[in-house]
Amino acid sequence: MKRRRYDPIDLEVLWNRLITVVDEAAYAVIRTSMSKVVVEGRDFGALLLDPRGRLLAADVSIASKTGTISVAVKEILKHFPAATLKRGDVLVTNNPWWIMGHLNDIAVIAPLFHRGRLVGFAECMAHMPDIGGSVSGRPREVYEEGLIIPPVKALEGGRENPLFFAMLGANVRVPNQVTADVRALVVGTSVMEAKLSEFLAEQRMTSLEELGEAIVSRSRQAMRQAVRDTIPDGDYEGSASVDGFDQPLHIHARLQVRGGDVHVDFAGSSPQSDQGINCTLVYTAVWSTYTIKCLAAPHVPNNEGTFSSIRVTAPAGSFLNPRFPAPVRMKPASGHYIPEAIIDALKDVVNERIVAESGNKFLVDFAGRDPAGRSFSDLMFIMGGMGARGRKDGLHCMSFPANSSNLPIEVLESTIPVRVLHKRIRPDSGGAGRYRGGCGQEFAFQSVSPTPITVRATHGKLGTAPNGLRGGMPGAAGAVFLNGKPIPDKVPQVLNQGDVMTLVVPGSGGTYPPSEREKAAVRRDVENGIISAEAAARDYGV
Repeated sequence: MKRRRYDPIDLEVLWNRLITVVDEAAYAVIRTSMSKVVVEGRDFGALLLDPRGRLLAADVSIASKTGTISVAVKEILKHFPAATLKRGDVLVTNNPWWIMGHLNDIAVIAPLFHRGRLVGFAECMAHMPDIGGSVSGRPREVYEEGLIIPPVKALEGGRENPLFFAMLGANVRVPNQVTADVRALVVGTSVMEAKLSEFLAEQRMTSLEELGEAIVSRSRQAMRQAVRDTIPDGDYEGSASVDGFDQPLHIHARLQVRGGDVHVDFAGSSPQSDQGINCTLVYTAVWSTYTIKCLAAPHVPNNEGTFSSIRVTAPAGSFLNPRFPAPVRMKPASGHYIPEAIIDALKDVVNERIVAESGNKFLVDFAGRDPAGRSFSDLMFIMGGMGARGRKDGLHCMSFPANSSNLPIEVLESTIPVRVLHKRIRPDSGGAGRYRGGCGQEFAFQSVSPTPITVRATHGKLGTAPNGLRGGMPGAAGAVFLNGKPIPDKVPQVLNQGDVMTLVVPGSGGTYPPSEREKAAVRRDVENGIISAEAAARDYGV
């Protein structure tokens, strides 16, 4: 059978229509979710895959949900073959080795039918506000971190599986919130099916086969060409570190670049930890592929072809590819520093798109009971500075590589019994350079709850200042304080009424020597309160 050939204009129009289909599903998730981490933090994703489980289109939400080839559909089809699925079936799992690296991320997967024919799969996933497990201890196995959901049907033929929702609700602290969020993901898959069927009917297509093949093929070609244009063939090595519990964990990245293909290997990285800062291989691949894409082809939409030329490996038993049942709950504390090792490897060959080390973000979990005995559990993000770039200053309070959103103070205070005392930029926290690093922030809140609140503030790297690049100076390191006294991050703390927790989020590194910065820019930073007069004199001679 002769395949249709798409001219560039037709392909661009149809490709963007397909992305719009996925975006509409994502908007439906936002409108129906009950959790701040989804509605405000945007910690969710929507994917359209073909009948073989190949990614064709992704929404434009958080990078970690859409910046990789999800293996969940391919794995779940081993348990539920495509031939056995019918319209209205919805599968669900939260396997950290298949999705985004920890149990809090739940994915629902639905077969998509058009006129009785299977034309693809919808996958919608989101970070849940709670998944059960211990919030007051330090789990040493994934079993202690919460409910593990094997591949099961949440819906069958359009009817909910009451046993699944009862099991889910019985194992979490906020059952109404979590079950509603799973239903919001189901709504997203339903919208995707309806809009995809509309699209196919309008275009007089019976399947996505030809269009999908064209998208994947063109993306593969574009990505390979972009890598050839950006990264010279060669072998490159770089490193980064993250805070461990007893000692730092080392990330070692070796890149082999040949003719547009990239192999990222993490051999030599630290062994897996008995604490929950391990990073499953699927999450390691997220940030590896995302980093290469940002460097080489940031504007190519995400799909199977975009990432097919990038291979990611890590030794089994390392903290970047831990063996089950390793604890993985705090995987952002390690995964978010993978880009730093890759950038370190390529810093001398990639010019304008480089970025100095960022201050990253705190993930803050809250759990407790109100005076009426009702449980609450939720998560917020507190951003640090984003590193200076090849031709621009860094951004204040803007996370990299994760692009989740800050939570408005009003929303936090309306749902969690805390009062925010201040939220302010940290002057002098951005590293000096021709291009200055973005500043971090200081965030302080006080418990107003008559009952204890358990709070865990997790960061990947507080004690070591974020590095500058090419002569730029490092940014300021960070810290956590409870009632004015320094405490370690990642360790759950109990706050009683009146207790104050202060999060000092790191700034970020600068790029190029500070002596090369324009004097007018330094004076402007002083006037805006970004740097002090003392720092202007010390670092810039102004």
